[in-house]
Amino acid sequence: MPPSSVKLWPRQSQSFDTLKSQWQNPNNALSILTIIGGDVVQRAIAQLAGSGPFFFTPVAFSFGWVAYSFSVLLSAIGEGRLMPPSDCPSIVVNAKSGYSRTNNSWPLGRLLRDHWSPHYHNPRGLTVSIYSVSKSKPAGVPDKDWVYYNGVCTIIVQTIISVLPAVLNQNWLVFMITTCGIFLVLVSGALPQWRAEKWAARRVDKREVICLTRGNGSSSVIVIVSDGTGIRLEDLATARVERTHFTIIMTFILATLWIVHLFIVQAVVADAWYLLAIGGLGMIQNLIAAGAPRSAGALGFHLEGLHDVHSDKVFSALVEAEALERGVALSLIPVFFPGGLRAEETAWLNAKTAEYAKLDAADRAQKVQS
Repeated sequence: MPPSSVKLWPRQSQSFDTLKSQWQNPNNALSILTIIGGDVVQRAIAQLAGSGPFFFTPVAFSFGWVAYSFSVLLSAIGEGRLMPPSDCPSIVVNAKSGYSRTNNSWPLGRLLRDHWSPHYHNPRGLTVSIYSVSKSKPAGVPDKDWVYYNGVCTIIVQTIISVLPAVLNQNWLVFMITTCGIFLVLVSGALPQWRAEKWAARRVDKREVICLTRGNGSSSVIVIVSDGTGIRLEDLATARVERTHFTIIMTFILATLWIVHLFIVQAVVADAWYLLAIGGLGMIQNLIAAGAPRSAGALGFHLEGLHDVHSDKVFSALVEAEALERGVALSLIPVFFPGGLRAEETAWLNAKTAEYAKLDAADRAQKVQS
């Protein structure tokens, strides 16, 4: 055997020893994992912010918080935002004025994304779902669902796992890292701007009918009737920024503390698998919170179903919806038919417009006489 080949054996043995040591105590991987997944963390907080009392946001400690802390610091200093933009492209249309605007609201986008209709198995045509805003529950106060309690349970399980090294090996470092991480997570989610920015809208003081849809080519429309209750969805769609100096200061402090936390994680010599399990469990919870479909109530919209209209022909569905709620079809026809209507459809539109003009004129005359 050539001498050069013999010299490779000690190197191979050393490599296998390093690999074995890494699997026995993967402390080097922890510092790398803590800087991935920042976007998932932001979406998880956006989903659960404002769900609990005293600004409690049940998002678990996980990998990605270091990366998230610096991205949110940049956003807070720059555009002043904490909430991510809507991940469901959609538009909001006022049924009375016909004015439409692009939806930038995270909760409104998720309301449309997670909306379910019994007609969804039929991809043809259009489904128009009409809801009224509940008068018994205030908008912007989400119901607690399984996603919320999953976060609470994950935090509890993480704390229990972190105690095991202390009980078995007298190693309290894992417990200290975990509890400090959970504390920083809860403080990050408790910033008041989360709730203020998420529900930045005026209260409804009169009757409003708002249509929410993905636009031309979409198979569904949500019509929300606010009869003097709830919040103005057009305000919500603009996603107004509630910039505060307190948020900028707190995000800077939290980013600094997360760097300190990362240095402490790098000091872990033993029982790194416990931290890996804690962080992995938290990452699973973050992924579930960020992406799981939720009910309208869990998102903060308390709606009561009125009607569900479906037709294989888009125009027919709009005509049926117009018979149930005035202005729905007239405001949505420019959205779904930007190229114009057929002769019989144009005749229906003209007749309906003339009918409404007469009704409005009669109402104005009655008000003048009274």
